[in-house]
Amino acid sequence: MNTVSKAMGSARFYKFFIPVAVFAVLLYLASLRLPESHRWDCNAVGAPCLRNHISGEPAGDVGSRPAEGAVESTEHSRLCRGRDFQIHRVLTAFNSAVTGEREILLERYLEGWDELVKFLESLGTVIGFISQEVKGKLGLVRELRRGAPATEEEEEGGDPYRTLRSMMAHELRAGLVDFRRQSLSGCRTLLRLHRALHWLQLFLRAVGRSSAGDSMGALCSVAYNQALAPYHSWLLRQAVGVALVALPDRAEFFRIVCGVEEAEEEKGEREREGRQLLERTVLAITRVYNITQEAYQANGMLDLP
Repeated sequence: MNTVSKAMGSARFYKFFIPVAVFAVLLYLASLRLPESHRWDCNAVGAPCLRNHISGEPAGDVGSRPAEGAVESTEHSRLCRGRDFQIHRVLTAFNSAVTGEREILLERYLEGWDELVKFLESLGTVIGFISQEVKGKLGLVRELRRGAPATEEEEEGGDPYRTLRSMMAHELRAGLVDFRRQSLSGCRTLLRLHRALHWLQLFLRAVGRSSAGDSMGALCSVAYNQALAPYHSWLLRQAVGVALVALPDRAEFFRIVCGVEEAEEEKGEREREGRQLLERTVLAITRVYNITQEAYQANGMLDLP
């Protein structure tokens, strides 16, 4: 009897210990990756010295806000009143990120990510390491945008980090993009954000089409396996799988996205409104993602190390 009890106790211990251990490894790996946002050779050609860029505080625009792409979307602002995360702000930012010439305005793009970080943080501390990773990359791109001097060819065009394509052209001319080794170029950093945006695009689209009883963790895992897993090690993939199990259920997710906290009879209507807004937001994100993908592909940068 004692032997059976010990065996059962041991099984329970390992059932608990293995997920915790894997998650601990995930946090450790995340802590190892974050410092890469600090390193830069200040003597490199055209490279600014980067300081204090991972505070998570959004930086202001360089100069005045660009007129093109400026779109206000307030019709759904009544959703999620009083909440830090409001999905209509994601929609506004990504809608305004695209100009009539299919250029991506970098600051609008980063503002969209500022709101997505709030979304990640609202899902709980278990995936908080992801938002910290994203904040570091957002800060790096903003610091590059503030500190990069324009070359002689760019003087008339102004800010070389104003749009995605101007950033690519500037960094290629300045020799900041390394196709063989890791670097802290804006192109490489934004590529990581681009891949993560694909993950959230797929996840949010799946949530908008989900039914009652669907697992948010399962939907997020499918999106992760398609968009991000190919770029991660086996150990990191296993750890992420464990972390995603702890995502909120579908009802809580719609409370986060749509503010569904009213009387029971009102919840159905608010969820329908939330689905519509979620669909529009996913379309805006998809448009930005596709244009960004085209730019990276045209410059042969989809596989930057």
